[in-house]
Amino acid sequence: MTPSRQRLAFLVIVLALLATLAVVQLVRLQIVQGTPSGSPSLVGLAGQAGPSMRGRIWDRSGQLLATDDTRYEVLFDRVNGDFTGTVREVIPILDMPPDKLRETINVTYGQVVITRGLSPDMALRVEALKIHGVTTQAYWHRVYPEGQLAAHVLGFVNAEPKGFYGVEGHYNAQLNGQDAQPAVSTTKPGTDLILTIDRTAQAIAEEELARGLKDTGAKSGSIIVMNPRNGELLAMASAPSYDPNAYADLVNDKSDQFVDPAVSSNYEPGSVFKIITLAAALDLGTVTPETTYLDTPYIEVGGRLLWNWDRQGHGVVNMIEMMAKSLNVGAATLSTRMGQQNFYRYLRAFGVGRPTGIDLQGEAAGLLRTRDTDPANWSEADLGTNAFGQGLAMTPIQLVTAVAAVANDGLMVQPHVVKQIIDGDKVTTAQVVKVGRPITEQTAHTLTNVLEQAVEQEVKFAEVPGYRIAGKTGTAQIPITGGYDDPWTIASFIGYGPASNPQLIILVKLDRPTLSPYGSVTAAPVFQRVATRLFALFGIQPDAPTVASLR
Repeated sequence: MTPSRQRLAFLVIVLALLATLAVVQLVRLQIVQGTPSGSPSLVGLAGQAGPSMRGRIWDRSGQLLATDDTRYEVLFDRVNGDFTGTVREVIPILDMPPDKLRETINVTYGQVVITRGLSPDMALRVEALKIHGVTTQAYWHRVYPEGQLAAHVLGFVNAEPKGFYGVEGHYNAQLNGQDAQPAVSTTKPGTDLILTIDRTAQAIAEEELARGLKDTGAKSGSIIVMNPRNGELLAMASAPSYDPNAYADLVNDKSDQFVDPAVSSNYEPGSVFKIITLAAALDLGTVTPETTYLDTPYIEVGGRLLWNWDRQGHGVVNMIEMMAKSLNVGAATLSTRMGQQNFYRYLRAFGVGRPTGIDLQGEAAGLLRTRDTDPANWSEADLGTNAFGQGLAMTPIQLVTAVAAVANDGLMVQPHVVKQIIDGDKVTTAQVVKVGRPITEQTAHTLTNVLEQAVEQEVKFAEVPGYRIAGKTGTAQIPITGGYDDPWTIASFIGYGPASNPQLIILVKLDRPTLSPYGSVTAAPVFQRVATRLFALFGIQPDAPTVASLR
């Protein structure tokens, strides 16, 4: 590996480590040490002075995903309270070890919290004891009725209350509402959110991801489902996941599970990136689908030999065959023919190296270096490796957003997960945000046809009966200091359909599969199952038969 490549791998690793350390520190300082707010007593919270009820979150069809309910804490007045009576009478109700209770109420002066999380019935039992200095207070407690479902999309809320990750973090200020002030007797509840996420589609994505990890032996993975026409995320699943109702159990040892890799983790995408390379070449007029080149086992770019994945030459091939066989030499041939100025101009137009602006907390920007932006680390060899998705980094949501532009007639739109914001009587509906047109409509249609034929020729595992699928496999190496972590790969497949009128774009990403390193073997079957189920769920009609299919 060249010094330039070593520096890039080192930079990617350092950035990942720094991000992880920042997350861990954030969790420890703000989540663990967040202090609960005081609140009214047993009569309840709604409409009373004190903290406001946090806004609720629903899926697109009205399924409740997050809400507040009332819980109670037990308080002891250390100065004026009955210490002996408290220890004797409270222990049987709270089922606390006597030593723990004594330690809790004997450590400080003033008012101390004995325990939290009591139901109304339990709180009434404590109040009925009428122990001098012992009181109960109600507080809002965040509840996620669906448990682990869509955990990374939702995030969670600590005791303060403050939202972390997902929409809870991104929309924290709006969800929290306005607490009552001394001169005002009532609170203003937080705004409610209706997501673009479909609860059933999310469950399907999570179920098929779990099956895919089990079948392939992959360590982790993600599935993203988006409508390429308007940028609505219909499902976004990542594993391993967690239950936001029990986030505190993971704070100290497994807080990295809070981070959503679909939006916050960069990776080298590998051969799925050839979609963007060919899009640029077609749009620029460098090639047409029928343009041929002599495919050799390797090509020299910037003094470095870049090999096909199979170390073979495939003779004279056209662009459809190049994509179907996923030939690195062909992709590097395209980028070098275009030249670095043109090539990187298209990559920037597709959003490579910048956040998408999705409304989820903690989005990463990706990594793209060019001669203009990073002359000390860029080399001409990068012009070749970037063409097949090495030497640059993206998040899964960046990749989906870029490829969705091809499915959407060349128009790229911003992805989003909130469909409506409800603030009292005011309802704000999310609009389609156009972020650019990296390629023309004609180029998009031409490339869709190429990708459709590539799937038909080489990726049978991704085909859905009755539907024409446009897509591409990916088998990406994983950078480590000094090189790549062989033999491990990130296997992926991204595809959209029906090709004649794309309604869904789906990315399947599997990390370190043991069954096979190749996306065509591991990720494509997962895509096929997800697409089949979602086409049926949303009532998406098959493509009209083509002339060729009727013969």
